[in-house]
Amino acid sequence: MSDDFPIAARASEASASSLQEERIPKRGTRATIARPRGSKHAVMKTVFLLACAVSAAGCTASASEVEPPTDAFFYPTGLAVSPGDAMLFVANANSILQYSSGSVSVIDLSTVDSVIQGWTSAQTIPDPSCTQDTDHLETLQCPESMFITGEAGARIGNFATDIAVQDRGNNQLRLIIPTRGDPSIAWVDWDGTALHCNNSATTPNALCDDGHRLVYVQNDANLSLLPQEPFSAYADSVANFAMVTHLTTGDVTLIDSPPTGDAIIADLAVALFEPDPTTGLVGATGITGRAPGAGDMVYVGSRSENRIQMLTVGRPANGMLPYLIEGNWFFLDFIGGNAGASSDTRGMRFSADGNTLYVVNRNPPALQIYDTSLDDTGFPANKAVGATPLCRDASSVTSFDAGDGDRAYVTCFDDGQVYVIDPRGTGSVADIINIGRGPYAIAIAPSRNEIFVTNFLEDTVAVIDVSPTSPTRDRVVLRIGIPTPPPKSTSSTSTFPI
Repeated sequence: MSDDFPIAARASEASASSLQEERIPKRGTRATIARPRGSKHAVMKTVFLLACAVSAAGCTASASEVEPPTDAFFYPTGLAVSPGDAMLFVANANSILQYSSGSVSVIDLSTVDSVIQGWTSAQTIPDPSCTQDTDHLETLQCPESMFITGEAGARIGNFATDIAVQDRGNNQLRLIIPTRGDPSIAWVDWDGTALHCNNSATTPNALCDDGHRLVYVQNDANLSLLPQEPFSAYADSVANFAMVTHLTTGDVTLIDSPPTGDAIIADLAVALFEPDPTTGLVGATGITGRAPGAGDMVYVGSRSENRIQMLTVGRPANGMLPYLIEGNWFFLDFIGGNAGASSDTRGMRFSADGNTLYVVNRNPPALQIYDTSLDDTGFPANKAVGATPLCRDASSVTSFDAGDGDRAYVTCFDDGQVYVIDPRGTGSVADIINIGRGPYAIAIAPSRNEIFVTNFLEDTVAVIDVSPTSPTRDRVVLRIGIPTPPPKSTSSTSTFPI
């Protein structure tokens, strides 16, 4: 599987790339100060014209006719659960450019729980539009319009890949959303009832304005342009920052995000990773933090090198913007020794206590397990303790201890499954869950004993019951959305999100 886009997206990527200031790749260099050869407006104009070019109706349709639906998924990718497990946020990537933009859908999880409770306890079907999955009788399927809060969403750029959530306190949240098509990073605020990313808009589901789409370092066109292909995101709600990796450059972007102020690109770490000697590809991929606070111990993986880079955030005492500090790094050499070590890292996640790191690799396909407990000096061990073979093209991972030990859950895009890994001992596959077509991102609501997975190729979100006492443990009990039929040709692989 490749990193292909639809044709229009490829052209958009090329246009954005032509605006990117060329740099000599040096591992771990900071942002260069250079005037870009273009502007954000030129990039956005290109994306709009390309969207018109692939639209069946051309550009004669009114703006309202090409706006994305407010009550439906369309190529869902990233998702995140709010602190306290009240809401689910889902990014719609608009991967074949059928609409004028992507979007973020908002789902109230109390509604989800109500439907699941009625279904699992008494086989109650809440609406005639809901059906039992004939292949998996424990699963109820209902239209996503039953669950999406249509007035609460927002419209973002195309080809979103991830959502990171920053808790600003008092039920105020901030979503950090990388969008590959622009490229840009959207920051969208949640006020407890709706998402907002347009200061002048008075209507719901407004398109993010320029101020909420980060493109330049320090919002200054005379400084560096955001590197292409923003990919994975991590947010720290204590130290008030976020980081975003870049799939084809090996860069990492630092975002300063004060709870009561605007988000801004503060710094770049350029070319953290070397190109793969065989393919020439380079890129920073998975990212996760050991524990919120003080900018400590953010781990970054690569698709081109067999190592994990650690970063921290420095904050000057004079109140200036924060900056990235490169820390230690360690090899992924548990499988086959250093010469044959794992590469092409994707999803990464810590256990809730921060003492275990789960790393998804594609070459060879494996979930590696690392002891990251702290020694007497406060430094993590970063010692490999196990590895488990995985499916090909695995993408995301989360972990959860439901009371009988931690388990890792890994999405398998090609196979339509989620692998359940028991990390005790050296790690083993405890279960395999059939999810749907193209499972991509995964997130957990611990207090609800539920895991959510976006099915990119069928426009659904699967809900997995992970309660240890439930007869449907590790099974899909609800599919939010009725699966769209498979395409008549195999060209759909061109929309693969990674």
